[in-house]
Amino acid sequence: MSHTKWTAAGRPTESRPGGAAGRVVDHSAHDGTADADATQRRHTIEDVAALAGVSRATVSRVLNGSTHVIPATRDRVLAAAGELGFVPSLAARALAGGRGDRVAIVAISHPWCPEEDRFFGTVAYAAAKEAGTAGLGVFLRRLEHGDGAGLRALAVDRALAGLIVINPSHEALGALPRQMLRRTVTLGTCSPEVAAVDVDNPRASRAALTHLAGLGRRRVTLVAGPDDLPCVRERTETYLSHQAELGEPVRLVRSRLGVPDAAATLGASFEADGPPEAIFAAHDGLATAAVEVCRERGLRLGDDVAVVGFDDDPPPLGAAVRHAYAAVRSPVPSIAVTALRMVASGDTRAEQRMLPPTEVERGRGLESSDPIRSGQASGR
Repeated sequence: MSHTKWTAAGRPTESRPGGAAGRVVDHSAHDGTADADATQRRHTIEDVAALAGVSRATVSRVLNGSTHVIPATRDRVLAAAGELGFVPSLAARALAGGRGDRVAIVAISHPWCPEEDRFFGTVAYAAAKEAGTAGLGVFLRRLEHGDGAGLRALAVDRALAGLIVINPSHEALGALPRQMLRRTVTLGTCSPEVAAVDVDNPRASRAALTHLAGLGRRRVTLVAGPDDLPCVRERTETYLSHQAELGEPVRLVRSRLGVPDAAATLGASFEADGPPEAIFAAHDGLATAAVEVCRERGLRLGDDVAVVGFDDDPPPLGAAVRHAYAAVRSPVPSIAVTALRMVASGDTRAEQRMLPPTEVERGRGLESSDPIRSGQASGR
């Protein structure tokens, strides 16, 4: 079990006339700050609500990034906040709620996943950057699969504002007390009772498969990781639905994540069933394995086999040719920032937020009109 501290911040201190220098000042009643001029009254969330003509709860939902607000109301609230110079303070919210001012990012190891995964680092960096501007601290804790005791130990830490869980499972969430579940966000939908943030996996997967169908590639092999990971499960379900709609057979290859294991597993599939028209590699690193297997067998990328990856960065070597390779990508930094804000709000309300995929990087010559560019698939 490792414990890496990324950032830390103490509670804000300032001096007031008649008060002791360095005294801790509680701004929780204001839920935000206006400008740096201490002689002016700090505007509150109630001021924003009054100016926008909405309730305090509506202002809170807008500032927390909730999708359950109509666009016109959101614009009115944001305009009022801008006019007043109101900036919500996540640290003040945490302290006002009697919670700590640190957020734990819990990366749960999975037996099918490599120990070194840049996804963890990207999430931690983006969350720490957002937390640092709000006076919160973030640390990364790595736990072994099934380590319920480690999760329970975190849950009773009074310095903790909440948890962001990577590679969640029902077993892991079952180790947490109910009050901590309201301050937990999983990266990937795991339970309707626990908040989650992820890329819109069905939308992104449908875009990838529609791209292949547009190239005339209907007999598609899916290379995917373990089906107990939420993101893999959603991508697999979309693939199965797509193939059923086309009336085409299913070729599903399950593999451990990581290039060597995936290449060996996919190579065995080629030996047994022959090469497919296209490969949808539904996890980081799997597309690289697919490209390696094709090249080892003398298959021409884009002519014999087309490949679409999910989150491969950088793209596989040798794949930058017309129609040879494309990739849908998760907006990982935005996912991390959204999760941090939800935890810091104090009550996630078990909200499930799905973010659109980011713009796709593709091989040379792929047209900008291709539906995969915006993550939009026809008929969606």
